Amino acid sequence: MQASKVPVSNKQSRDFGKTFGLVAILTVFSKLVGFVRDLVVASAYGTGALADAYNFAYLYTGNVLILFGGLGGPFHSATVTVLTREKDKPDSGLLMAQVLAATSVLLGILSVTLFLLAPYMLQLAEHFGFAYKGADANLFYNQLVLQLRWMSPLILISGLIGVTYGILNVFNRVTWPSLSPIIASLAIIIALQIYPDHSTSLPLAIATLVGAIGQLAAQLPDLSQCKLPWRFSLTPTPELKQYLAMLWPAALGTLIGQVTTYIDSAFCAQIGEGIFTSIVNSNRLAQLPLGILTTAMLVPMLPRFSELAHAQDFDGLKIDYRRALRFMVFLSIPLTALLITLPGPIVQTLFQRGAFTVRSTALVASALLFLAPQIPFYVGRDLITRVFYAMKNAKTPYYVALVAIAVKTILDWLVVYAFPLVAPKLGLNPSSPDFQIYQVAGMSLATTIITVMNLLLLSLVLQKDIGLLGLRKTIKPLFLMGIAGTLCGALSYFAFTGLMHKFGLPDASTGIHLLGRAFKLTTLTEAIYIAVSCAVGLLAYFGTCLMCKLEELDMLAKRLPGPLSKLLRSNKE
Repeated sequence: MQASKVPVSNKQSRDFGKTFGLVAILTVFSKLVGFVRDLVVASAYGTGALADAYNFAYLYTGNVLILFGGLGGPFHSATVTVLTREKDKPDSGLLMAQVLAATSVLLGILSVTLFLLAPYMLQLAEHFGFAYKGADANLFYNQLVLQLRWMSPLILISGLIGVTYGILNVFNRVTWPSLSPIIASLAIIIALQIYPDHSTSLPLAIATLVGAIGQLAAQLPDLSQCKLPWRFSLTPTPELKQYLAMLWPAALGTLIGQVTTYIDSAFCAQIGEGIFTSIVNSNRLAQLPLGILTTAMLVPMLPRFSELAHAQDFDGLKIDYRRALRFMVFLSIPLTALLITLPGPIVQTLFQRGAFTVRSTALVASALLFLAPQIPFYVGRDLITRVFYAMKNAKTPYYVALVAIAVKTILDWLVVYAFPLVAPKLGLNPSSPDFQIYQVAGMSLATTIITVMNLLLLSLVLQKDIGLLGLRKTIKPLFLMGIAGTLCGALSYFAFTGLMHKFGLPDASTGIHLLGRAFKLTTLTEAIYIAVSCAVGLLAYFGTCLMCKLEELDMLAKRLPGPLSKLLRSNKE
């Protein structure tokens, strides 16, 4: 029986706000440490063959840890969906013990398979046309096989971390799941300080494995405090079958959704050295705000979605979905605007040192410029995917992802093979190293296009399942956010341009180019200019939203202490 249209209770709102705020703070700290790790790695290896070898190996091992083992991943989502209804039952501990055992067996087999067959898999890939066109191809291949073997256990560890995250989430223990990725980041930072041998990127692979083991171990103390009656039996519980029925489509959907990254890697290898690493670095820059937003929102919302879907309270589910969507877009738009308007200065200030050259800056900034626009759509896609998971429908995101893969493959093919054929007519030289910058931009634009398409298709299907989502009610506030975001980006750009022309020193060797001139600044001065420009843009954004009386300001104010909270609360209707 469907419940009436009742707003979220005050207690539920307070619980959500408390969890959101805690997870957001912890995730910010974790992401910042992870970002420092990326800076250290970029300085040590730049965008050369060693960096490519690690990123390719990480794509098939460490990326599995992020996708499957992370908060909001399929193991986490399936555990939360099933355990939310079973946590107070006598067999809940038996269910989770069987889940952990099944995960260990299945993913353990995959880990061993990758370790044994890594060189043969690479030969098979070469047979089907995979070829690395960098100058150090032999070094790349040797390092790739070695690192695939070292990092193969990450596949097993990813599932165990995902399940433990889900259990802790159900029992509202979010501290260590949000903080434990710091262990993985610190392991890499420390390893590069102890073994500063830049002739091999093997220390990166070993440190990644050590960090993942530490990340899993950090969950165990809290896990022992969860009130689960642990026991084990070889006779599967009925709920285990439900869990597996939920897990496999979700895992396939997640994997299929990331096949676009694997497609990028194959096409990037056809372009040249450092191209895939450039796209990886730009994606990590975009993922910095994305990870904070999606983790902080999805952790408290997934159990709530599951409860509403189980009670068939679809009106309440729609209300919560719209509120969460508006709030996530509200927070993502100014970040998107800043990344679009200042990609070059941001990349140069953060990365350009050591082995990270001016060309590296140009490649990453080009990718970031066309990748950043996907951020609001990305958070919307992740949110609506969790609604499907809460309804025990993991097949729809899977099928939609299949469509996205086909489109992404076509678009990447056009960028890598068709674009060079028409480039001369556009006044571009395909044999020039600078042409790679346009190809990186094209592949990033293709990613943004399929993200938008993915969200639209999922929204249409969900409306068929539970009726109209009431998204018309979001058109006006989202339009106002868009206006505020445009103003944010424009003022930030003009503020930075003005500071550069007023105080910057011309220097053609740098990666910062504005209005036909290149400038030289110290890293500290450049960072100050960026900070001032971003502050101007953010003030314009929140000021515009304040004048438009958007209720998302009040939602944000409830999570901010001090005078800023009082100022924003004055907007409450």
